[in-house]
Amino acid sequence: MATTIRLFADQRLLCGEGPAWDAGNGRLYWTDCGGEAIYAKGIADDAPKLVLSGYHAASLALHESGGLVFGGRDGFFQWKEGEVPRLICDRSDHMEVNDINDIIADPEGRVFGGQEAFREDEAYDTGYLFRIDPDGSCSVVEEGLHLSNGLGFSSSCDRFYLVDSIPRMIYAYDYDRATGAISNRKPFIRLDKDDGLPDGMTVDQDGFIWVAKWFGSGISRYDPDGKLERTIDLSAAQTSSLTFGGPDFRDIFVTSAAQYWETPLAPTGHDFSFPRGGSVYHIVQDIAGKPEYKAKI
Repeated sequence: MATTIRLFADQRLLCGEGPAWDAGNGRLYWTDCGGEAIYAKGIADDAPKLVLSGYHAASLALHESGGLVFGGRDGFFQWKEGEVPRLICDRSDHMEVNDINDIIADPEGRVFGGQEAFREDEAYDTGYLFRIDPDGSCSVVEEGLHLSNGLGFSSSCDRFYLVDSIPRMIYAYDYDRATGAISNRKPFIRLDKDDGLPDGMTVDQDGFIWVAKWFGSGISRYDPDGKLERTIDLSAAQTSSLTFGGPDFRDIFVTSAAQYWETPLAPTGHDFSFPRGGSVYHIVQDIAGKPEYKAKI
């Protein structure tokens, strides 16, 4: 099957992020975390719909009871269309829970979310990874992160993946589904500087890892041993996140960002002019993903 790439939403979002496919209503949700907005659109819809504004949402997960959980600058929230978002958590172990970047629900309905601690122009504190259990309790499960990004689980649910963008590293942990514990962090995939920064990620039904590459103009697929299997190039330098969706989960939706960030972290000689991104892309291809787990908080 040939790979087809088209625009799903022709936008200029400052930082498109957090795509989440809701199979129940056949819609994709995504955020503009730079513009404090959440959008939704079905495949056959003409244009995206703004469904929530005024809240900083960097990432999304579906909730078992309907609606979404989102993480952002002010913590974790639960939200259904037509309602005011409900704060789930903004404190843990006597510390603030803030600057949340990517989040993910696990098979038992817990939600993991990591911090964006990196500040290029100043010293930055240690970034944490938080876990919220279904009873609403929040705990720190990892520290020492720079810019926590994509999260995922292996097909057998014995491994947990975490992207830390600044060192261009994807880590693998042992994961205990019964308790939600992660342990034994190991380097799994490290991108070269010329590849860009690893950002959002997802895992397909064969256990292969798909990663969006900021400054890398596309997405890449790695096998369960961390070997590069393929790359799909896009006409946006700042691809930020991705998810599977569509009627058989063979469609890939990729967000991107229009914001200007000139940094020495970029590949040598990188062109910071347009096209940087800002739109959402729709890729139809022959590899099947799987539904993401839903939160039960």
